[in-house]
Amino acid sequence: MKFLLVTTGGTIASAPSEHGLTPQASGAQLLQACPQLMGFDHDVEIVDLLSKDSSNMHQSDWLKMADCIRDHASLYDAIVLLHGTDTLAWTGAALSYLLPDMTIPVVLTGSMFAAGAPNSDVPDNIYAAFQFALQLAMYKRSGVSIAFADVLIHGPRATKLDSHRKNAFFSVDYPLLGEMKDRDTHKIAWLTSKTPSISPERPWSQNPPLETNIALFTVFPGLDSRFLDAVIDSGPKAVVIEAYGSGGLPFMNSGILPSIQRGISQGILFVMKSQTPFGGTDPARYEVGQKALDLGVLSARDLTREALLTKLMLLLPLFSGEKLQSQLYSNLCDDVLS
Repeated sequence: MKFLLVTTGGTIASAPSEHGLTPQASGAQLLQACPQLMGFDHDVEIVDLLSKDSSNMHQSDWLKMADCIRDHASLYDAIVLLHGTDTLAWTGAALSYLLPDMTIPVVLTGSMFAAGAPNSDVPDNIYAAFQFALQLAMYKRSGVSIAFADVLIHGPRATKLDSHRKNAFFSVDYPLLGEMKDRDTHKIAWLTSKTPSISPERPWSQNPPLETNIALFTVFPGLDSRFLDAVIDSGPKAVVIEAYGSGGLPFMNSGILPSIQRGISQGILFVMKSQTPFGGTDPARYEVGQKALDLGVLSARDLTREALLTKLMLLLPLFSGEKLQSQLYSNLCDDVLS
């Protein structure tokens, strides 16, 4: 089989500099840092696409990655993309939306520690990514996934929950797609029975405009509504409010509902997302959520933060009102199921 390795920078490609860790290594150097692949008897070609700390990733970079993958897909059986961890889950969600008709697997990975660090996770994660890609290709499973710390996570269901430990990524309310399992002196990739449902159709074009005029706002006890008023006055197309629990917003003690009502009257879309990463958003369970729904606030349901924001970026240039709500809740790639 034939594989393409695409590099974009990140910790996995970083080395110390006078300004701290910065991306420096090429794809060829990273493969050399992974001795486990010495027995990988398949052709691997390399495209060094970007060299950025993933904190600097931009929506335009998602389009570059999607174009690169799309341009090379017919020549390879699978693609492995190396990426920084800080926005890895965001890119996983974005590529899941941007590559609906991909017929080969695309596996993303990165590392929490640079290749030269003691006990680095670079070799293990690169090895696992290629092993998962091989198994996915053999079983003709397409889609975007993230290989990290010996597990395989569906692209729009991944989130980063740890800033230091190797097992930093988790699958949110969705089964794992695979695991690395010990066999004698090495590990093998094992795929679960879960195969994501992926629609080949998307309402946007291959190189769509992405709306970035979106605000993310988190509530906390004692929040002064004037800060939300300031957000509304800045004129966003949408505001994602991260609420308490299953979806609660304060309405006592000068709550924020009047501000939300004012924003909705100005045509701003409001979507409520739980601050907790697991369990989804269900504002109708409590009065503190139902009052917001009555004003016209939408629920994020079980969309992750990364998938929700990315999907809104793609939908807002195309739709509004009830049509946008319908598209937001449309299951495109097992991104929203409840």
